[in-house]
Amino acid sequence: MKIKKILIFCLVFFMIFTISNVEAKTLRDLKNELTTLKNQKQHAENEKKLTQEEISSVSKDIEATSNKITESEETIKELSDEIVELNEQAKQRELEIKEIMHFLQISSGESAYLEYIFGAKDITDFIYRSAISGQLVTYNEELIDEYNETIKKNKQKQEDLKDEMEDLSKKQEELEVSLETLGSELAAMSDVSMSIDEEIAAQEKAIYYYETTLGCKLDENINNCGNVPFSGNFVRPVTSGRISSVFGYRCYTRNNGTYYCGYHNGIDIAGGDSKIYAAAPGTVASIQWQQSCGGNKIFIHHNVGGNYYTTGYYHLKSINVKVGDYVDQNTVIAIMGGGADTWWYDKCTTGTHLHFSVATGLYLKDYLWWSQFEARNINPTSVVNFPAPYTWFSNRVYRY
Repeated sequence: MKIKKILIFCLVFFMIFTISNVEAKTLRDLKNELTTLKNQKQHAENEKKLTQEEISSVSKDIEATSNKITESEETIKELSDEIVELNEQAKQRELEIKEIMHFLQISSGESAYLEYIFGAKDITDFIYRSAISGQLVTYNEELIDEYNETIKKNKQKQEDLKDEMEDLSKKQEELEVSLETLGSELAAMSDVSMSIDEEIAAQEKAIYYYETTLGCKLDENINNCGNVPFSGNFVRPVTSGRISSVFGYRCYTRNNGTYYCGYHNGIDIAGGDSKIYAAAPGTVASIQWQQSCGGNKIFIHHNVGGNYYTTGYYHLKSINVKVGDYVDQNTVIAIMGGGADTWWYDKCTTGTHLHFSVATGLYLKDYLWWSQFEARNINPTSVVNFPAPYTWFSNRVYRY
């Protein structure tokens, strides 16, 4: 049974080792992946354009709905005024009928009609008075009925318009929610931890480094083009300070006032010395300037205890090294930044500090994608000795 377990373990180890070796790339592979990334950028731009068009369409629908609500409100007011006027006319007509009825009741029966009829000046007037006397009451009653029917219809139309206005108001609310959602989606397309443009620029620089600086051939394994110096361990990248934000999920308010929740792929170190050192001997793999989330950045390749890592240093005020430089633990690679003077381009910082990250493998060498780098991030405190979060330290090597 033990032999079977050992064989299974060896098989799994062999598979893992084989898979890890598959990651070795050539310069041609890097260029092909860069082409794929540019195609993804084009796709993202197309999606962004469609979202903008959808926002425009929804905005037009909101405007049209708002105009229709205004028209309905005006129609309701006109109908209300008309109903008031009709009611007044009906009351006046009813008063006239009551007066006629009263006259008929106090008059001497038919003699009143005769007196009225025979008072005609001529035959035409006589015929008219005969007809009108017989139809006057009936006519007025019919007219009142007509007015009442008109009022009833107008009231119904008013109720229908009110129902329509409620539906339009609901539709407008739904459209506004949709517009807000689309706006958030568009903002997400434009504000990510590393934009696709920034990632393309970083990878183009990496390809230039391997092709021009190191002289890698098109189909040569890039791991053979340059060596990463070996070291025994990591040390803290600053002489003094404290961990002000830990690795993992967190929520905070950005400098632009927006409340953000997301996964923190590193630790923040604030206070103390502003000089930033390489956490271990290595080779500067990439320098990125004025990134939308992270500001100025340095990425360094390391071989620590036979394992390959990439360290990242973000929110830098100034940078003292260049791509291809060999650095050791005593090399001051940068000065801490992230203060208010960088907020116009560095959207994620909230104050002066160092964001320090550690990823397995060699970023821009073993793998190109920013998403792969983030996926390979590990908690820096698992390989670099730090005191407990928010606890001050005053040197780089004391073990806690």
